[in-house]
Amino acid sequence: MKLHQIEMHGVGRAVLVHLVIGDEPDPAVSRQWIEATVEIPVKGTMDEDGLRTAAMTVLRDTLNAEIAALRSGPLG
Repeated sequence: MKLHQIEMHGVGRAVLVHLVIGDEPDPAVSRQWIEATVEIPVKGTMDEDGLRTAAMTVLRDTLNAEIAALRSGPLG
């Protein structure tokens, strides 16, 4: 999966980070993709790389929690 697009909205205590991740280098030909907007609390001075890393971490943790919940439910 490749990060195709990242947009940051807002300034202050939190920033909304919009991510588009696809399975191909070109988003136009991706057959599978994830599009999400996550809220990142700003801690000190955060540059674009720091916000990108924080957003990907929040998205990963959220997806891992949802996958774990599926395993314990009727589909698991």
